[in-house]
Amino acid sequence: FSNGQIDFGYNGFATNEYGTWLFTDGILNAGFTGMILNGDTWVYVTDGYISNTYTGMALNDYGWWKFVNGSIDFGANGLDFDEATNTWWYFNGGAIDFAFDGMALNDYGWWYVSNGTVDFNYTGMALNEYGWWYIKNGDVDFTYTGMACNEYGWWYFNNGQLDTTFYGLANNEYGTWFYTDGQLNFGFTGMIIPDDEWLYVQNGQVLTDYTGMALNDYGW
Repeated sequence: FSNGQIDFGYNGFATNEYGTWLFTDGILNAGFTGMILNGDTWVYVTDGYISNTYTGMALNDYGWWKFVNGSIDFGANGLDFDEATNTWWYFNGGAIDFAFDGMALNDYGWWYVSNGTVDFNYTGMALNEYGWWYIKNGDVDFTYTGMACNEYGWWYFNNGQLDTTFYGLANNEYGTWFYTDGQLNFGFTGMIIPDDEWLYVQNGQVLTDYTGMALNDYGW
């Protein structure tokens, strides 16, 4: 009301003993649920009523935001679980960062994030500030020891982490391969003795059927 009359031009909030309410064209907008500006502050409204208890996500023209007790949590950074979508999201300054691809930590471990959400389908390599890691189904697999590849080549992993000190042989479905400094050495052709047996390697792969001559430190 304005001067005792209904103000059909009023758009904003009004307060009574039951709380603060959203009005549109002078009428209580009980059909509105979502986030909206109240002055300079974003608030969450449920059925026309400002909810000071709402915790969850909400959408505006600038993206998806995390609310805690009715206010945007601008301190939200990293992974957080949203029950409504049953999804782990990556937040930056309170908003979902859909551009983020990489690793992130929560109480359950390190995870691979793609387009702002944990990618449980991802298996492969990923990098964080501590090095390269082997990811299985979205999670760092600290039990994994073996080979993995990325755009830079094939690498050797020990307990889930890239082992740049590894020198020796590793196996995959394509054969047995020679590694130096943790990377498959495609440039090596010759003889090696990783244990007690001399082996012949061609372009980084052990050839168990090779017949011919080869040179080592002791001769041909």
